[in-house]
Amino acid sequence: MSAPALEGRRINSDTYRAVMRHLPTGVAAICATHPVTGEQNGMVVGTFASLSMEPALVTFSVMHSSTSWPKITESGTFSVSLLAEDQQQVCRALSAKGEDKLNNIAWSESAWGTPHVDGSLAWFDCRIEQQFTAGDHVVVIASVLDMTPAEGASTPLIFHGGRFGSFREAA
Repeated sequence: MSAPALEGRRINSDTYRAVMRHLPTGVAAICATHPVTGEQNGMVVGTFASLSMEPALVTFSVMHSSTSWPKITESGTFSVSLLAEDQQQVCRALSAKGEDKLNNIAWSESAWGTPHVDGSLAWFDCRIEQQFTAGDHVVVIASVLDMTPAEGASTPLIFHGGRFGSFREAA
């Protein structure tokens, strides 16, 4: 089959999902405090990445069906906490539907007024710069206002093949 004959072929979403499960991703908690109500909200993403060094920009994507992202967007600024391998319960709590997701999670308020999840590997405070639709997701580009690495060594929480794990250096 030649390349032009393949162009009209649609990729099956179940097959796409099954193949993409082979790509391990880090787990990041996105959290914000609403500027008027003071309510904290959070969610997790596996698509957080560095986009630019100068200026410092990060990116991630969020499904259109997210009920948390619109609330976080209202604040304009948010935090990103890079979760450590022992924070699977934090990931599950922030992935759940509903309100008050941060009630049972230890967190501290940053100088920017955003919730930083305690015990994470690093924290970023960010400002939304752009959002645009791409397929069934919203792609977010944000500027980094501040960032802090955690003290001490730890390993990241990794999501791969539908399971949680962590990074181990190859022998």
